This record gives sequence, C-alpha cells and structure tokens, in this order.
Amino acid sequence: MDQLRRNQTTAEQATALEDGNNNFLTNKPYSARFRELLKQRRRLPVSANRSRFLELYQRSRVIILTSDTGSGKTTQSTQFILFDEFASGKMVACTQPRRLAATSVATRVAEELDVELGAQVGYNVRFDVKGSKETRLGYMTDGKLLAGAMADPLFSKYCCIIIDEAHERTIPTDILLALLKRAISDRDDLSVVIMSATLDAQRFQKSFWR
Repeated sequence: MDQLRRNQTTAEQATALEDGNNNFLTNKPYSARFRELLKQRRRLPVSANRSRFLELYQRSRVIILTSDTGSGKTTQSTQFILFDEFASGKMVACTQPRRLAATSVATRVAEELDVELGAQVGYNVRFDVKGSKETRLGYMTDGKLLAGAMADPLFSKYCCIIIDEAHERTIPTDILLALLKRAISDRDDLSVVIMSATLDAQRFQKSFWR
C-alpha cells in the first residue's frame, strides 16, 4: 500500500498488488476464488486499456467513458480508480439509476476484490445500506447521492464521482451533473467520470462544459 501515490498509480503497480500474496485492502492472503475471478477480469476489453485509462484519468478532471455493454466498464474502471485514489483517504462513488444495479454490482465488485460486502466496498440504496467507516468504494442510486448532495454540495467525502448509465438522463442524474459541474470548480481534488454504453461523448462533453 505504501507504493500507491494518489493520481500516480500505474497499471503495472496495480497489477503487482493484485498478483501479490496478500490483499492490500485487508492484508489477508488472497483466496483461490480471487485468483479465478482475476483471470476472468483480465480478459475483459476494459482491462486491456487500463494504462490508457489511468493516464487520461490522472491528467483530466472530467472523463467521459463509452464502452460496450459487457466490456467491464462498470466493475473494472471503478477498481482502477480505487487503486489510484486509495491514498486520498476519500471515497469513490459510482451511481446507478436503479437499486438492483447498485446492489448487484457492489456485490460482484466486493467478490472480485476479495473483501466483505459492507467493508471496503458497499452500497447505499433506499431502505438498504451496506457500508462502514472502512468503505472506500460505494455504489448507490443517483437519487441517494443527490440526497446527500443537498447537505454537502461539494461532495466533500468523495475524491471521485462516477455517473454510470448517463445516457438514461434521469432527473437525479441531470441534477447531479449540474451540481458536479459547480463542485469541480470549487474543488481541485475532485474528479468526475461519466460512463455509458451508448452516449455521444462529444455532444455530452459540450453540454457538460457549456
């Protein structure tokens, strides 16, 4: 963990941690299930572009990521960011438009990272929360993040906000994007990643920055 520096983590460093004996999140030996899932994860299209993604993320305040359904963008890019932002001491948040998506993705990512759901990886949806002081990667509905933003419009406990399925343009997502646009102008330590399988990235970028 000492080798991780915020916004300086390379794909090689992250891979070395994954290939090590102990989980850097728990300091416990990796399980056989982790090794099995890791092989599958590394075959996903997004994983082949980990270095490129990190380069862009580390030099940009806002990234728009478009990738096909099933490419691993929702499960893998969040983990890439978790490694890169771990030294910040803040949380990475990833919004989903639906409760089931938030809970199922959180469950999958916790399994992939070989951690207990509700510890380092958690979720927050209506009437159901799995999280703790240890949680560094949280999946939540866009409505839940928006509710929190009413009391904290600068998103002060987060280092990165990931808006997934942005093409659905739900009302909470559109309001969040407006709030995030304002927040990143006031915080130089906040990053925003906007993800979709079908989004017109160029058009959305112009809309976000106008």
